[in-house]
Parts: sequence; C-alpha cells; structure tokens
Amino acid sequence: MSGKSSVKNKIQTFAILTILIGFPLLSWFYLTTGYNYQMDARSELKDYGKLPAFDFTSSDGGIYTSDSLENTMAIVSFFGEDGKKNQEMFNVMRKLNTQFGDNRNLELLIVSIESEEESTGVLEGLFAINQFDKNQHHFLTSSNLTIQKWIGQGIKVPTRFEKSEDGSRDIKLKENNSGEIVDYPFLVLVDNKNTIRNFYHIGSEDEVKRMVEHIAILLPKEVKPDIEIKEKKEL
Repeated sequence: MSGKSSVKNKIQTFAILTILIGFPLLSWFYLTTGYNYQMDARSELKDYGKLPAFDFTSSDGGIYTSDSLENTMAIVSFFGEDGKKNQEMFNVMRKLNTQFGDNRNLELLIVSIESEEESTGVLEGLFAINQFDKNQHHFLTSSNLTIQKWIGQGIKVPTRFEKSEDGSRDIKLKENNSGEIVDYPFLVLVDNKNTIRNFYHIGSEDEVKRMVEHIAILLPKEVKPDIEIKEKKEL
C-alpha cells in the first residue's frame, strides 16, 4: 500500500513541478523565439530613400499620383517584356489582395515599363482578365521616358545583396541612366511614410514570403469600432 502511495506522491510532485516550472519555461521559450524572429525581420527593413513623386495615368483613364499614397503603404511592381515574370507578378499581387484586401492601408501598384506600347485600353483588359480589385490594385502608365527615369534614377536598380553587421541583408542600389530598362523583376515595399524599405525578387518564393511578413509588421492595424451593448429592457 505504501508503495502505491509513494508512486502517487511522485506523480503529484512531477505534475506540480511541471505546472510551476515546465509550462512557464515553455511559454518563455516560445515568446522569446517569436520576439527574436520578429526582431530579425524588422532588422531587414532599411531606409532606401523616398519613393520618387509621380503622376501616372491609371488603366481606367483616371490619374493616380504619389499624393494618393499619403499615410498609406504600397507594394510597387512592374509590367515589362518578360511574360513569365509578368504572370508571376500578377499571381503575387492577387494573393496579396486576398490576404490584405480588407486593410485599406495597403495599395498594390503595377507600373507598365514599356508604356508607349501599352495603351490604357490594353492595360484595362489585362486588369479585367486578372480579376484585380479596383479598390486596391492600380495599373499605371505614363510616357516611356518618364517611367524609365522614375525607375532608373529614382527608385534605382538592386545590383547585389550583402550581409550587414547585424546579420541582415543589405541591398546595394545603382542608378540606371541609360533608359533601357525593359524588365524590373523586383517588388518594392514602401511604408506609410513614403520610404522604400526593401526589395524582393519576384522569382524567389522565399523572398516573396518574407515580403508578406514584412508587410504584416509594418501594416497599421485597423481599429474596429466599439460594439455598442444595449441594455435589455425589463419585461
């Protein structure tokens, strides 16, 4: 009988120690891991300068300017000559709308590089075929010279990636003054202060996934209105 009591006491002692020590340690581990992971992700968000001002024509014939992004984040993508890359970009932009479409603090911009060959009618057709959201997606165009200068001299072109002292990825940029950009296979993340924070190669699934994590970190949480609770009337 005493043997059974001893085993029972040991089980109870183990259970108490698990509750008092094991669970808090496990919680601390998960909280620390999550915190470190988010800090690593935040360290990858740099300041690559301001998104240059623009005044572009939208696929619906309207005008969309950089002022439209005031206090709003944006992902800027580019429609060039590479059909495969274009389709990959369209797919990513649709998925972003599916994931963040309820949050109006994020705009998804698609800029046509070869704009002289793409009339607004053609862009409007591509917009419709790809089932883009008119509230969040914006297919933009301008003169070829304006677009080339805006990308090459304003946003600049990522040329190489290096590790910073803190271990994060540091992107090196280079101006392109030749006016011969036919494809720009990078997605550009712009925060709500109009600052370029990172670049992601459209052909890298890992980079696109990381972009989604960065968006979630920077995206302001929408405040939901308080639910009004009405007192029940006494019968």
